[in-house]
Amino acid sequence: MPPARRRHHRRGAALAVDLVCGREVAEGDVDAVTGHVPGGAPERASGTGAKRFYRGRWYYFCSLDCRLKFMATPDEFIEGAAPEG
Repeated sequence: MPPARRRHHRRGAALAVDLVCGREVAEGDVDAVTGHVPGGAPERASGTGAKRFYRGRWYYFCSLDCRLKFMATPDEFIEGAAPEG
């Protein structure tokens, strides 16, 4: 079951629901590039959340801790997610 998503009422940003803790996560904040590391790879702000690509789709999390919990048993969290609506 895909994670629930909606638009933020003030910014128009897509919000995803963290399947581990249930918090809303602004996808744009997680994806925002704040600079580049010396090798040229994009650098992202810490503390804005995390994401993980699994079975053809992106899942967003409020923290690295929630992402790690999801990675341990992803199918359990996906099966327990509420339907989109």
